[in-house]
Amino acid sequence: MGSNIYDWPGNGNRNRRRTIAPFSAGSPVQWDWNAVPERLWIVEDLVPAGGVTLLSGDGGLGKSLLVQQLATAAALGRGWIGLPVRPCRVLALFCEDDLDELQRRQRDICRYYDCGFEHLENLHLCSRAGDGAILMDFNRRTDEGQITELYGQIVTYVRHHRIELVVIDTAADVFSGNENARPQVRAFIQRLRHLARDSGGAVVLTSHPSVAGLQNGSGISGSTAWHNSVRSRLYFHRVKDDEDSSGERVLKTMKSNYGRLGDTVRVRWQDGVFVPVVLPNPNANAVDRIKLDQAVLAGLRYLVSHGVMVPADQYATKGLATVVRKLPSCKKYTWSDVVKAQERLEREGKIVTVALGPPSRRYIYVRPADVKYPSEPSSEA
Repeated sequence: MGSNIYDWPGNGNRNRRRTIAPFSAGSPVQWDWNAVPERLWIVEDLVPAGGVTLLSGDGGLGKSLLVQQLATAAALGRGWIGLPVRPCRVLALFCEDDLDELQRRQRDICRYYDCGFEHLENLHLCSRAGDGAILMDFNRRTDEGQITELYGQIVTYVRHHRIELVVIDTAADVFSGNENARPQVRAFIQRLRHLARDSGGAVVLTSHPSVAGLQNGSGISGSTAWHNSVRSRLYFHRVKDDEDSSGERVLKTMKSNYGRLGDTVRVRWQDGVFVPVVLPNPNANAVDRIKLDQAVLAGLRYLVSHGVMVPADQYATKGLATVVRKLPSCKKYTWSDVVKAQERLEREGKIVTVALGPPSRRYIYVRPADVKYPSEPSSEA
């Protein structure tokens, strides 16, 4: 792409770079209580829309594979390491892997999802290995930043293809500043945040931890601005009690402005991809499961009676495990807890599926066996 195909603030003179939006403020008196926008996620509790998520991990652990799986899951509207993902168009920029490696990795991922390359029209992959990938340059004396031509080209591509999720692997390849200089780090993350907000989606940026970050378990490197400037930070690391034998890894939430802190997802490498590891819960017993099932069923009854349509697909953006956990009675349960409860209740016949909508556009929903949707015809089972 040539330099004449984009126009983005920050590529002109010094005064233009310093232009900011005019100040304005308002009172909540003007707001509509029923029109407060719902928080959007790419991956619930892990990757919020409208911001930057930093995913750090030591070299050789499989960060690049992990985020390529995420990109594929979002493009297909499928689950990622056992978590629901919002379907969207994705651009994934890989700076360390060449195109041959991306194809080999994608073949394994497609086998896992039982799909072909022809099903990935919503996935856009780019290899910048050996081609240079700097998105922002800095004046080391003044800390002043200047976005590059490549950044502008990405903005144009994102807008043209209506990309919502941008994956960038890794920070070391796209950030040319001093990782210990707080103003430079904040300016860079803010620029990525502009990209996320402009697309209405999110940016996931991978990074490598420092030696100290590995030793103290923080998974961070450089200035604390890396941690403080992003909305979510994830750390991908080995399982401490099993360093080498099983190939297991842990994805841990180190920061979440809008979700729970400290949540972990345990995965293992299998046939070229990472798959979730389901660990037994020593505190779970029959009484706990009964209480969970009752809470989920009661929550579904409430939702259906109020006209909330709940898709049968567990990984759907508004699937049961996602929407029922927003109710006070189910907030304490994890997504996987509710999924297991849903499966048990379906086997017991307490939750059933129904096909609704016109004949040309039928959708499958779940509901309690004893409660119908208000819009459901009386003849429907």
